[in-house]
Amino acid sequence: MDLTLVATGILIGIGVNAPVGPTNVMCIHRAIRSGVTSALAAGAGAFVADVLFAGMAAFGVSAAAAFVEGHLPVIKVVGAAVLLAFGVKLLYAPSSVTRDPANDTRASLLRAAGTSFALTVTNPAVLLGFFAIFGGLAGIGDNPGDFGTAALLTLGVAIGSAAWWLALSMGASHLAERIAEKWLARINMLSGGGLAIFGFVLLLGVALGY
Repeated sequence: MDLTLVATGILIGIGVNAPVGPTNVMCIHRAIRSGVTSALAAGAGAFVADVLFAGMAAFGVSAAAAFVEGHLPVIKVVGAAVLLAFGVKLLYAPSSVTRDPANDTRASLLRAAGTSFALTVTNPAVLLGFFAIFGGLAGIGDNPGDFGTAALLTLGVAIGSAAWWLALSMGASHLAERIAEKWLARINMLSGGGLAIFGFVLLLGVALGY
């Protein structure tokens, strides 16, 4: 096993998730409101999307990238709708930091995973970003049939992505114990407002032909 390829994949898995985005906001918010289990459920959806995109990029499924490029307006509209819905939900979320076990029901955890998956797969920049990164790696773009290399890179991305969401969930859950309710209310407002605005900008961009 070429551990260099796995290590490269791990760095990619962490790098694509580290920038602050809607799924990170969702994960942190659920960690504060409901604990690490709820946050991990949110991270699980993004993890599945990461591995799916990494696999398509590593194994050279270029048809997927072509599909995304050909349907960008539709994907942007769907992504904007998800962002608006999630942003508005955060704006009206309770500001209590008291952990509510009812939020950790199976249905709630599945909704969290489904929402984070939707937030990730409707972001064309994530898929195209994977293709750009993998295409720039020596040998990957020129040898799409090298399944061994592709498998090791995808494994690395899976490890990196899982490590990121585990660390973020545990870290945010730990910090939640020190957050006052007035701060959570501000976090809800800033996070929800920011996501809703971003969703509106996406819709505006589609309407203007960008």
